[in-house]
Amino acid sequence: MGEVVQRLRALIPVISEICQIAGTPGASIGVLHKDKVIFTHNYGYRDVSARLPPDENTIYYLGSLSKSFTAASLGILVDEGKLLWNDRIKDVLPNFRHVDEIIDKNATVIDFLSHRTGLAPKDALWMHERVGISLPRRETLNVVCYLETVFNFRSRWLYNNWGYAVADLIIEHVSGSSWGDFLARRILKPLGLNHTLTRHEAERDNIAQAYMTLSDGSPYHLPRPSVENGTIMEGAAGVQSSVNNLLRYAQAIMDTPAEGTLEQHVSELNSPFKQLQEILKGHIDPSPEGSDREQSYALGWVRTALPGPLGTCGLNPMYVEAMPIVGKGLNNSELVLHHQGSIIDFLSSIYLIPRTHTAVVVLTNSLAKNDAADWLGQLILEAILDNSDKNDYIELAKASAKTSMDLFSQMAYDLERRRDSDTPKKSNSHYVGLYYNILKDYYIEVFEEDQTLLMCHQGDRRQSYELKHVRDDSYSWLLTRDECAQRGVFPNTNLEFYILTFGVDKNDKVDHVVWKHDPSVPGGETFRQCLDPPAEQQVIGTERGDQNVLGPKG
Repeated sequence: MGEVVQRLRALIPVISEICQIAGTPGASIGVLHKDKVIFTHNYGYRDVSARLPPDENTIYYLGSLSKSFTAASLGILVDEGKLLWNDRIKDVLPNFRHVDEIIDKNATVIDFLSHRTGLAPKDALWMHERVGISLPRRETLNVVCYLETVFNFRSRWLYNNWGYAVADLIIEHVSGSSWGDFLARRILKPLGLNHTLTRHEAERDNIAQAYMTLSDGSPYHLPRPSVENGTIMEGAAGVQSSVNNLLRYAQAIMDTPAEGTLEQHVSELNSPFKQLQEILKGHIDPSPEGSDREQSYALGWVRTALPGPLGTCGLNPMYVEAMPIVGKGLNNSELVLHHQGSIIDFLSSIYLIPRTHTAVVVLTNSLAKNDAADWLGQLILEAILDNSDKNDYIELAKASAKTSMDLFSQMAYDLERRRDSDTPKKSNSHYVGLYYNILKDYYIEVFEEDQTLLMCHQGDRRQSYELKHVRDDSYSWLLTRDECAQRGVFPNTNLEFYILTFGVDKNDKVDHVVWKHDPSVPGGETFRQCLDPPAEQQVIGTERGDQNVLGPKG
């Protein structure tokens, strides 16, 4: 044990360097090993302007680490006989009627939780500027039921936050309690997780402020995320917690014996965790090419047999050609349960080694130039394993940070190559209008001010974008990395995301626009001009200042 602690302490300068490379203002790290907390470390500031350092009880947003809490909540309902894992969604939620007959008739709870429905992710429909939310929670099923099937049902893994938005509806429908209240009563309180929240609590002092990293590595302060109990995506990304609480959470999971044993029966009398065998079992391989050793997605967890690549659900795979193999040189394969979390201004990671009751937790308070939380988690994991052939995480951090910046330069270059100012274009007035999706719950407003063509999402003119002619009836609103940070939007690196292509009817009148906001749907989504729009749009406040939910009155 002493040697492990020494190796971890020796990493402190490396941790600081990786945070500096990424532009991460604050981080909290904790390690549990053989059921004992053997290492904690805090870097930088939870509040940069006030120069307040974080500690093990500082509360961060977890992003997708929230998914394991939602899966555990469903496990309780299954254990109580109120739900079956293989229940069809349409049998649990009567209003579920998917446009794809195969999905409609066959999709189960496990299908949605394991990301094997093959449905398009379409995160752009709910993620709004200034870390806000574009849709109210009541639109969840409407959106899910029209998501395109981009892969055959159960044939491939495709990460989709909407599956966990469906899950929180199931929890509410079956239990009669809100997602947050159920989670607090059945999991957080029994485990004594007093620094884990499902809603924003303004009176809390020890919270991490939220940032996005600018291209020069400095932090840009933003509002904290809007996702919480009562909003859309609460089950996918609505939990906030601390290092100490997550280590306790991880320990409780690893302390719950396997189902069917006497120890399990006795343990579950005091444990909130039920159905762990099903929750932690692999349900689909997330790697399209397959792998020699196990790599599978469970329910809110990824299973990887080392040596093997990690970071499956993080951002780093966007910034490196291939994720590094972790655990090279191990004498025996080692199973790791893990997940990564990202939300506009927080990154996190968690790694469990069940055999040795080991947990690594990394929480950070910035959407940085790379997924620093994941690189740090892998760095610490290899120090614990002490495998002979370790990865160089400083070089990985440098390379991924550079790539994340270079991708924006490449988009600007590619856009200019595509631009053809000699192609004819219509006057601005031809494009002005409200363009709605098929559900009429999301719209793009195109308008003119001072002879400049602008657009905004959901009628929020506070966050408008200048449309610049590309060619024919295509216009771009490409942002720089810094503009993404200053607007509080995810730094999307797909050029098509920033292009609107207008279309005309048989009379050559502009009547629709195509937005390719999801790369899994290469043809994009069509938004049609509506001369008789639905009920007037309004901003639905969440008592959080600038953080609003936009949607139709209803």
